[in-house]
Amino acid sequence: MSQITQAARQLNLPEEKLLGDWIVCIPGFTLEKYRRLQRSRLSIFSSFCFGGFISNMLGLQFRSPFINLAIGEQEYIKLLRAPRIYMEEQFYFKKTGFERNLKRDFPIVTLGNVDISMNHDTDFNEAVEKWNRRKTRINWYNLFVTMATESEEILEEFDALPYGKKVCFVPFKSDLDSAWYINPEIHKGLPFWDVVNHFCFGNPFYYDPFDMLIYGKKTPLIDM
Repeated sequence: MSQITQAARQLNLPEEKLLGDWIVCIPGFTLEKYRRLQRSRLSIFSSFCFGGFISNMLGLQFRSPFINLAIGEQEYIKLLRAPRIYMEEQFYFKKTGFERNLKRDFPIVTLGNVDISMNHDTDFNEAVEKWNRRKTRINWYNLFVTMATESEEILEEFDALPYGKKVCFVPFKSDLDSAWYINPEIHKGLPFWDVVNHFCFGNPFYYDPFDMLIYGKKTPLIDM
C-alpha cells in the first residue's frame, strides 16, 4: 500500500482516493467512516506494536513515532503525562537487546528518563532517524492513545490521563471508561499483548476499529 501511495503522489492523485480492497472487508466498514478516518489525520500513541499494525491494516500513514517499539508500562504512563516535553528530548543509546522472534539484536535507547526498545530496528541511527521524522507528523489535535496491561493499578493510572480517546486493553472486566476487555482465552497460551495484536490482523476483530479510532467508541463485534 505504501508503494502505491508513493506512486499516486508522483502522479498528483489524491491520497484519499486510494482504498485497499481488504479494507472494505473489515467489520464496521463504511466509505463514509473510512473517509472520515483518513481526513482526521489521526496520530496513534501506543506502548507496543499495536499502533503500527493497525495503521498498516487500515492503510493509514504513520503520524506518530510510536511505531515498531516497546515501552514499559510505568515508563509509558510517565511519557504520556508530558508528551510534548519528551518529544523535545534527544535519544541516547543505552544497550543492545535481542529480538527472539526476529532473531536479531536491536537498540534500547533512553529518551529523557524513559527507556524505549526499538525492537524492529537493528541500527541505532536508523531508529533515531525514523523517530525524528515521524514525530514531526504528530497531530496534537487528534490523538488516539492506547496500551495493554494486566494490572488494575496501571489501568487506573492510564484512565486518569487527560486524553479524549484512550483505550487500555485488559484481560479482566472493569467499569472504567478506558478499559476495553479482551478475553485472553481466545488465544490461550499467548502473552496478553500478543492476544491484543491479533485484533490488528482481524484474528478476530474484537471491536469495530473505525468506531474505536474515530470516536473512541466501544462497539463489540464478538461475544467475550
